[in-house]
Amino acid sequence: MSNLFVFDRIQIFSLIFSLFIFAFIFSLVKNRRIREEYSILWFAMSFFFLYLSLDRFGIDRLGSLFGIAYPPSVLTLMTTGFTFLLLIHLTVVLTKLSEQNKELIQEMGLWRCLPEEKRAEILVIVPAYNEEENISRVIDDLGRLQAVVDILVINDGSVDNTSRAARSGGRAKVVDLPKNLGIGGAVQTGFKYAARNDYQIAIQFDGDGQHLADEIPKLLRVLQEQGVNMVIGSRFLEEQSGYRSTFMRRIGIRLFQAVNSLLIGQMVTDNTSGFRAYDRRAIEFLAQNYPVDYPEPEAVILLGRNGFSMAETFTRMNERQAGTSSIAGFGSAYYMVKVLLAILMTALRKPVVQRSGGR
Repeated sequence: MSNLFVFDRIQIFSLIFSLFIFAFIFSLVKNRRIREEYSILWFAMSFFFLYLSLDRFGIDRLGSLFGIAYPPSVLTLMTTGFTFLLLIHLTVVLTKLSEQNKELIQEMGLWRCLPEEKRAEILVIVPAYNEEENISRVIDDLGRLQAVVDILVINDGSVDNTSRAARSGGRAKVVDLPKNLGIGGAVQTGFKYAARNDYQIAIQFDGDGQHLADEIPKLLRVLQEQGVNMVIGSRFLEEQSGYRSTFMRRIGIRLFQAVNSLLIGQMVTDNTSGFRAYDRRAIEFLAQNYPVDYPEPEAVILLGRNGFSMAETFTRMNERQAGTSSIAGFGSAYYMVKVLLAILMTALRKPVVQRSGGR
């Protein structure tokens, strides 16, 4: 027991170093350079070093406690554990910051969008990223619709002339996001615009020329006749010529079909379709809860788990007119893994709204 407080030279240096680390972290927190919630792990590690500095047999005691044959390995174990916890903590913080950054970018884009007169109760949301070669044709196609609709192009931080091309004809409203958010963040911006401007129906319509405007009435007819909250335009309910997905995409679609049937008890033949119609209730819900990245398969589970009804109808689609898809090659396999994980987590989360239909 008397040897407990006998210090040798290395202990003195270790004690000075530990006290310096503790004082340094304390100073950072006191001067608001580090928030309290982010300093806990650093304080814990400082106390651990202080303990080892004061107790010359501390490593042996800890090695005996954890059944470690070579006591110095305790330092490796503790350092690895600290690093692991720190990385988890940083991941949580980055996730929170990413969500806040997304909302800030969306609000900046919506704020800079000049108010225009609302001409219809239907809003067509067109997300577009570097689509200067396609967006004018897409808007022209939508302009030939017999139904009266408002067109909203979400320019998702494009580095080409997508915004200028979308504005050129004066037929579309354009929201310019200052940074690229991905398809999920862009479409959610459209839902926020629709919710705030009291649109009763929203149509999700790709900006790459794959979707056909003259197929929109099919979605609207099913939405109104069946009284569902969302209608998906499916490429696979019937055979069509002129369109064929890649092999990896077809595998993913079949896999998502099986997962949907298991999780929400409903077969959806085209989970990855971005051609969809939503009613007012779905608009308000998705304005707050739309998934990020490649959100279409996850949105199906999200809506199904929260008591929203959905249906499909066959729609014709074109191949991409210009540019390249963001899901290709090894990206297809990564996409499937990421989406399957997101779908599983969505299914395990508590529903946001009650299944009775009330908000």
